[in-house]
Amino acid sequence: MALIKILGFILFFLLNVNGICEGQTITIRYIGNSETTINLTYLFIELGNSTVALNKSNRILTFESNTPQIIKCDDISRNTIIYVEPNETIDIDVDNRGMLLYNSKKSSFRALESQFVNDCYIKFGPSEPAFIKKMLLSTRSKNTKSLKIDECYLGEKKLLDDYYAKQKLSSQFYECFKSIYWYLTLENKINNPKEQSIGFVELKKSFPNAKDLIHIYQYRTCLLSYCHHLIKNSKIKLDLYSSLQFILTHFSNQTIIDYLMYNKLKMHLVNSSPKVDSRTLNLFYDKCKNKGFIDDIKTDFGQGVNSIFLKKIIKESGCKYAIIDFWASWCKPCLEELPYVKKIINEYPQIKYIFVSIDKSKSDWMNATKKRTDVFNSTNSFIMNEINDKDILSKLKITTIPRFVLLDENGQILDANLLRPSDPDFKSVIGKHIKK
Repeated sequence: MALIKILGFILFFLLNVNGICEGQTITIRYIGNSETTINLTYLFIELGNSTVALNKSNRILTFESNTPQIIKCDDISRNTIIYVEPNETIDIDVDNRGMLLYNSKKSSFRALESQFVNDCYIKFGPSEPAFIKKMLLSTRSKNTKSLKIDECYLGEKKLLDDYYAKQKLSSQFYECFKSIYWYLTLENKINNPKEQSIGFVELKKSFPNAKDLIHIYQYRTCLLSYCHHLIKNSKIKLDLYSSLQFILTHFSNQTIIDYLMYNKLKMHLVNSSPKVDSRTLNLFYDKCKNKGFIDDIKTDFGQGVNSIFLKKIIKESGCKYAIIDFWASWCKPCLEELPYVKKIINEYPQIKYIFVSIDKSKSDWMNATKKRTDVFNSTNSFIMNEINDKDILSKLKITTIPRFVLLDENGQILDANLLRPSDPDFKSVIGKHIKK
């Protein structure tokens, strides 16, 4: 009965979304005088999450969305969840405790919802899956064995009800967070051997509504946990092809099949090797019905690798020097440097700035560069497996990012560990090598 009610709440929330017209945007503005960097992740897309770093040099995030979104500040000291609707501008700032505050002129509820999120975080820790929540809560207490995660989730849900009863939360926010807490509790059951069978039954009851629920990040994590345990409990060692076959055999809902197969291929790429045999890819292309997933996998696995020569790029630029910026779409410190990088590009025209991403997913890299066309373009942005300058790469041995390297016009390394552009001493250090 409780599950039916929860699904009703979620479907109510989603059905209210469907009436929203197209061509709308969401804007997040970092106001006030704080210079603290705020790392935001918006979780609304099936293809993956998008991350951006807001700071004193980059204070506005704008993206298109025709549906309400959940945006998460996943800084460890202020794990704040922001609910925002299309055509809404959210103003955020940091208070003297380091907590994130936000409000909106469109809705008087946002400031109160911000208060709820911070109150919830202080009392019960971040609203995260159990393994993450326990890890973050352990920073407060050394006695991690005594942490009762389920009690935390129940406490969060009770606080949500209390705020709503006092008319401090919008109905949309309330329904959204109600579903989040249910999925967090459900995933905890799925990963708890004593309650796993109960969790399996609850999750399977949601399968007929998967098409509407798949857009919820927490629901997708439940599906992944469920699939993982199904394979683990089968005690069969599966290769990638057999894993896709397992999904096709054990699931009948096409939305779930599409997402689980897609995720298997992406995780293989990120954690292993881009090499996948044609039999596996053909199975995916034949059985997956989600065009977005198919296009994404074709970008990662179906295209040949170009041969890019850094030395040739430097020569053809006519610049006397070059800075190679090794980064990745998932690297928050790398993203934090972009506003400073932009200033360096404008201030030093005699330096060819080249971005080399170590992303294993070409699709993830391409999507990230499209979000910052003011910095990235086709003449300065490349992915690591395209680079053919093995002599340079072997000398640098890139193991951590961000990493900045200064070269001369012949590709000779002048500084293999250049300071970050955000460092106050960056200009004085670079001035020792070049002249304006």
